[in-house]
Amino acid sequence: MAPQAIFRLVARICMSGALLVSGCNGKADGVEAADAGQEPAVPDVPVPPADGPKLAAIADQVPIYDRPSTSATQIGYMRAGATVARSTQPVSTDGCPGGWYAIRPRGFVCAGDQATTDLSHPTLGVMKTQPRRDAALPYPYVRSTGPAKLFVWDRSRGAAVREIGKLRARSRVAVVGSWSAMDPEGKMRQLAMTPAGQFVRVDEFSEDDSPGFQGVALDEQHKLPIAFVVKRGVRYWKIARGEATKLGEIEPLSVVGMTGKFRTLAGEKFWQTTDGKWVRHKDVTVVPKRHMLPDFATAAQKWIDISVVTGVLVAYEGNRPVFVTLVSVGQDRLGDPATSASTQLGTFAVSAKHLTTSRPGTKPFDDTFDVQDAPWVQELSSGQSLHGAFWHSRFGVEHGPGNVQLSPADAARLFAWTDPQLPEGWHGVVNPADVARTLVLIRK
Repeated sequence: MAPQAIFRLVARICMSGALLVSGCNGKADGVEAADAGQEPAVPDVPVPPADGPKLAAIADQVPIYDRPSTSATQIGYMRAGATVARSTQPVSTDGCPGGWYAIRPRGFVCAGDQATTDLSHPTLGVMKTQPRRDAALPYPYVRSTGPAKLFVWDRSRGAAVREIGKLRARSRVAVVGSWSAMDPEGKMRQLAMTPAGQFVRVDEFSEDDSPGFQGVALDEQHKLPIAFVVKRGVRYWKIARGEATKLGEIEPLSVVGMTGKFRTLAGEKFWQTTDGKWVRHKDVTVVPKRHMLPDFATAAQKWIDISVVTGVLVAYEGNRPVFVTLVSVGQDRLGDPATSASTQLGTFAVSAKHLTTSRPGTKPFDDTFDVQDAPWVQELSSGQSLHGAFWHSRFGVEHGPGNVQLSPADAARLFAWTDPQLPEGWHGVVNPADVARTLVLIRK
């Protein structure tokens, strides 16, 4: 894609000398020191109404605490440009001269260098492109055509940037805006801005495609068993008078409805489809109705069942399956996850959720390139994660360093469904000790 086309893709806002994205290192300049003395109690204040006054984030990452203290437990965070309903007045000024505000639906944020009640703050005009929760991808993404430089604004030089690092070839980067600025060599460059307020050169990137595969919502009309076609060259079959005859081919990543009936001819197992045709067992990934469920599959408990061998994910509410799809697990499948690109087996809880993040857990998003702001990331208590992967379409096949990778549409759907829920205006929720958490069973 031509640089001008990339520039048009990301030119959602105009950068100017008013750019004031402070605190991009994630630290609050005014509240770095921990509160001394006894930890304050959680103030008994009402939940701010959704239509009440707002507090806005003006730093890359603004922590949300469970009580008004920087030594309290962080329960979430906001990113620059986001707004959230707040209390009308501060609930405390201890350790925060600008005041601690209660925010919706819980938690407290310190107003100061990282957050403000002034909705005319220049940073909010710069960072007005916020992530979309109603789309398969929260931001537009681009791909580096080779090794690429990463910049930040050089405040000492005005409309100029300085280099802070490099990205590997084929790296993926979310973009939210654009700017023309002087690079360290003194050349004017068209730059794309990332959600973290960093910059890349437009001419070092091209537009990235996203896979369109989606799983199946299960209801009265769509029930298990079903089958997915993962391979190429798979055909329907007709069975008559004890013989099987080839019919037309089935597109890869197609979903095939099943009756649950099967026949064996000449040692070959065939499954009957809901439209009266047949498919060979060895050609498809069959997802049967599961009759033996774990003990925790009760009432309305949300949980996810992932098979490493078949590359299938089924989401449940209690004993009722509600969604099924294909995933990519670690490319070494059943190897040792501590020493190979494998996915750890066991039962884990969703311990954190990030709309996007550039910080993987125990496993990287990919071994061969960098991902700035991977979408729909759900951390598990094991350290690995479920996340959207828009850089490939090998779902149902082992692929990657060991996390569970989903198509963007499926990752967005599960992100919105799982607990804990991510409140409006928050970019991430962490340490969800006092709220429901979805369980994830990863098995052979």
